[in-house]
Amino acid sequence: MIDAKLIVSATNAEYTGENIEFTGLTTDSRTVQAGELFVAFSGENFDGHNYCVKAVELGATGVLVSKDVTGLPEGVAVFKVADTLKAFQEIARAYRRSFANLKVFAITGSNGKTSTKDLLAACLGAKYNVVKTQGNFNNEIGLPKTLLNITDETDIAVVEMGMRGLGQIAELCQIAEPDSGLISNVGETHMELLGSMENIGKAKGEIVEDLPADGFAVLNGDNEYVVAAADKTKAKVVFFGLSEACDYCGSDIVTTGLGTTFTCTEKATGNKVQVKLQLIGEHNVYNALSAIAGAACYGVTMEESAKALATARLTGSRQEIIYIGDITFINDAYNASPASMEAALKTLAEAKKAAKNSRTIAVLADMLELGAISEDGHRRVGRWVVENGTDFILTYGNEAAYISDEAKKLGGNAQHCADRHEAANVLRTIANAGDIILLKGSRSMQVDKMLELFK
Repeated sequence: MIDAKLIVSATNAEYTGENIEFTGLTTDSRTVQAGELFVAFSGENFDGHNYCVKAVELGATGVLVSKDVTGLPEGVAVFKVADTLKAFQEIARAYRRSFANLKVFAITGSNGKTSTKDLLAACLGAKYNVVKTQGNFNNEIGLPKTLLNITDETDIAVVEMGMRGLGQIAELCQIAEPDSGLISNVGETHMELLGSMENIGKAKGEIVEDLPADGFAVLNGDNEYVVAAADKTKAKVVFFGLSEACDYCGSDIVTTGLGTTFTCTEKATGNKVQVKLQLIGEHNVYNALSAIAGAACYGVTMEESAKALATARLTGSRQEIIYIGDITFINDAYNASPASMEAALKTLAEAKKAAKNSRTIAVLADMLELGAISEDGHRRVGRWVVENGTDFILTYGNEAAYISDEAKKLGGNAQHCADRHEAANVLRTIANAGDIILLKGSRSMQVDKMLELFK
């Protein structure tokens, strides 16, 4: 419950009513629950103030606005502020602060942060009550929503933080005030906006800069741009990776078509544990190692984490295995960068090796926001497709044409299509029983919709 006193104290809102309580906050008038406070956001193409009356009709007992709204019935609590988004964030921060014993664990990375969030929450869940970011709600609106899901029973909130530029993660940290932070990796995602790997590393490193001395900075010890963040924090630094110098080191990796096993060694004690994942690919070993390391910071043993990871599931469209008849799809279409493309193609090759006689097909679309390195990045993918022995490559999108072009130059069997619909038609023609098909591309390319088109 969130009361009017907290809202006014956090936002300096104009309000003259009683200190009533709200069951929660909502920003969507279509999903209002009884007793909630409706927050009216305004944007270039919409104005939430136009839906205040509807929200009240559906059960909201108060509204947070930045301008006067007519037609509201008597008795509805009205809080008026200069900026409703900023007020929403301030309320979330105040609410987070109201839980004296709560710990907040923040996660970022160029690739794999949502998967890491899911795995870390699973490991911490072995010992604590955990609230985590739902889906990919990792921005200036999604983060406050996660914090507002905290209850008296919550021990740790695991929050994901995304960014598109310098300073944005720092702003999110001001809202969430994390006790610990984790950087999964630094790659070429957002190169168009930030210009260099050093700048991307600097932006991601903001997540550990203001951590308290009794907190933890969990860092990828195999990524030089992540390692650089260790100098920016006063928190205790914990490294994970495949290097033996890391505090939590992975080795003996074995991937099959159904999952991955590896050994995790804790450097300080020499203790080892075998981890079994229902996920495939070396990149998921990194994600699991970071989760083990992060959970260990809060007293979860490696054995407890290994047990939790054995049944852990990821948010949809991330290496989701889907069967249509006798054909296996690896739906990894949530997003794409050169690093995640390379990992996905390696995973496809590993699945082919495990299945023995299966063919592999990669359906690949544009990787966006690569800026000046876009052609080079897509051509690298074309090389990786061939190097990993992919049997057939289908591409669509202006930039993905470079993938097919490069693959063809190296002797690969590739075809570029005008759009997703043409790619689906070609796929129906060439796909055979037993094939393993990878779907991968930036989210706006909607490669996952190939599944319905294929059916």
